[in-house]
Amino acid sequence: MSRGRRLSERWRLIDGQTGRSRSIHADRDFHRLGETSLVAHQTPALTFSGPYRRLSCLCVLLLTGVLAGCSSSDQIKQQSQTVASAAQTVSMVLDAWTDGAAPFAYTSGTLRSTGKTLADAEAQIRSAGTAEPAEQSALAAAVKDLSAAVARAEAGLQADSRAEVQNARQDLRQGSRTLATAYAGYFAPKP
Repeated sequence: MSRGRRLSERWRLIDGQTGRSRSIHADRDFHRLGETSLVAHQTPALTFSGPYRRLSCLCVLLLTGVLAGCSSSDQIKQQSQTVASAAQTVSMVLDAWTDGAAPFAYTSGTLRSTGKTLADAEAQIRSAGTAEPAEQSALAAAVKDLSAAVARAEAGLQADSRAEVQNARQDLRQGSRTLATAYAGYFAPKP
């Protein structure tokens, strides 16, 4: 309503009996409303005209840029958390299998599905566009190491070699520490 411009005189109405929506002209139709109730907003005629259009486009572009910049970091954070959780799951399952508390089929299935999860997470981390390629590469390498440890554990399980599974468990613990270090490096405040 700046500089003497007026908002549109058309209102959206919802009929209270039928639920149907219709437009009315404010000057002519207010006296014929009957069972109709006004919707809470009036349609402004100035929404995308003149200088407001340029300002709106600029805001949309700025918002798109901000959201695009945040999305890769959020994706990497989510995938890193998924990987950490998967590594912890594998470690617990291998501990249970070593102690005789988890059956072979369950342990094997868990290792197989976790291996797929880690491969997917590594691909997601590598494909994320980021401003920190070195830190991103370190995260992806840590995930790859964890994936290799899970594959070694699965091979040891198939061969029924407790020593090989034990070595894979240690590699898994080391990989988890490497992942934590890479994660901290990626999300550390930058000067």
